[in-house]
Amino acid sequence: MSAMGSADETGRRTFRTILDVCREADAEVALIINGASCLPDDSAIWQTGWRSFGLGVRKGMLAINEGNVEEDMRQIELWTSRVAAAVLALLPLEVEDEGLEASPEVLGLPEGAKVLVETNRYERDRRNRAAALAIHGYSCKACKLDMSERYGAAASGLIEVHHVTPVSQLGEGYIIDPRTDLVPLCPNCHSVAHRRTPPYSVDDLREMLASVQETV
Repeated sequence: MSAMGSADETGRRTFRTILDVCREADAEVALIINGASCLPDDSAIWQTGWRSFGLGVRKGMLAINEGNVEEDMRQIELWTSRVAAAVLALLPLEVEDEGLEASPEVLGLPEGAKVLVETNRYERDRRNRAAALAIHGYSCKACKLDMSERYGAAASGLIEVHHVTPVSQLGEGYIIDPRTDLVPLCPNCHSVAHRRTPPYSVDDLREMLASVQETV
């Protein structure tokens, strides 16, 4: 519990951003720390040790039970993911290996040989992905595709998260805002976005799609 109260600035800002999105959608947010009701944007909550933590998000009556079961489930999953992403933002990051193993076939080495390859490694915080999807949902921002609608349950939740500004161009210490710096894109749109440097914007992708549709 104390580790959550000691979250880094990225975690704190992501936590606040997600809860701001919830409140802007007319949800009631109840944050309880050490038995006291608190406001997520109150800086004082990070200045005391956390012995207990409670978070509740209440939206009232969602527009469900109107015959569209799939849409009902998407609404429930969206709000559940927002609460989960807010909690995840406060959890400590896991340390990853800094090396990458190259394929023995590529290097012409015996199968099973282990080779360490040094690379430029740009950190992608797992908390940012969870927060971006909790805020924006799982439909592609360019083509509006929800992969589960095309492929069924096997593709549920399948979406890629695109950095509006490439990670390699962000300065050291830059704190990602999952609301403005990240967008969900389907694999096709994401691949097209990176067909040039700098990447095509979401608006560029939408214009491409619209121009093609006009000629069909």
